[in-house]
Amino acid sequence: MLAALFAGLSVIPALAAEERTKIEKVSLTFTAYDNGDEGEYGEVDVTTDGKNYSVEDVEFLSSDSAAGSGYPRVKVTLYADDDFYFSTSNKSLFTLTGEGATYVSASLKNNKQRAVVTVQLKKYSGAQADVAEDVDWDYEGGGTWSEVPNAAYYEVRLKRGNTVIGETMKIEDNSVDFSSMITQTGRYTFQVRTVNRYVTSNKSKWVSSERWEIDEELLQSIRTTAGNSNNNYYNGNTSTSNPFGSVSGWQYDTVGRWYKNYDGTWPASRWQQIDGFWYYFNAGGYMTANSWIITDGLYYYVGPDGKMMVNCRTPDNYYVNANGVWVPGL
Repeated sequence: MLAALFAGLSVIPALAAEERTKIEKVSLTFTAYDNGDEGEYGEVDVTTDGKNYSVEDVEFLSSDSAAGSGYPRVKVTLYADDDFYFSTSNKSLFTLTGEGATYVSASLKNNKQRAVVTVQLKKYSGAQADVAEDVDWDYEGGGTWSEVPNAAYYEVRLKRGNTVIGETMKIEDNSVDFSSMITQTGRYTFQVRTVNRYVTSNKSKWVSSERWEIDEELLQSIRTTAGNSNNNYYNGNTSTSNPFGSVSGWQYDTVGRWYKNYDGTWPASRWQQIDGFWYYFNAGGYMTANSWIITDGLYYYVGPDGKMMVNCRTPDNYYVNANGVWVPGL
């Protein structure tokens, strides 16, 4: 009986031997390049000096990957020549150079003829926070500066002499109306710094406008302009009048919690840093709590006290990093 069994097994065909040649080493070089839009980065060249395979596709994952790791990522698809295949998807297969490229993950497809590798660019050239230029007054109560293409947003603050007025504002446009914040005579300046869109912990140095001397006559003109526009708070785009009282600091009413700056303004539809913590205020000017906030494609979470959560897991078990940004997959 055993003889019959072995006889039967003998007719099972052996597995076909792999006739293709292994590719056991892949070398890739990454180079960020200016895409021609006034120095705006956002693309990379990927080249190889290896044989028997080629770069088929390069996908730059700037926003999503920055949200996940603090560094931009690139997904590279490689294609093996006929009669060749990739031996493994392990890190050991890849030699990566340029832009601080480091291995994240890889997979093999199409019977190992295609390899897809994702890398982080830890020294990505476009991650430098370029300084804003042409920071200047419009001499009607507002300030402007040149657009910085790789900026996620701008942080802006107003000063009278050496005193910062109100809180640091998070502005997505390249202009701001200060007219409602200029309430006294004196020498005023405003300062702008950029926050890099790929690595939001990278911020430029502060750049100051020229000093603007506000005398009593000019002050009255600015206050008239502010009054005519009902601009008692600034939200980056929209103005409205303040129906509340004159006490500054945190305020409470039947709708919720809001914050009034000492000069009578209050934030709406934007982030504001208060006592070292970031809070988000909705279109009505009220603090948001227990909610995800999407800014520039990045996901942030504010807890029950309204503070942006950092370096922890949210109540729904998602991890946010030191910048408060959700890290997918952790």
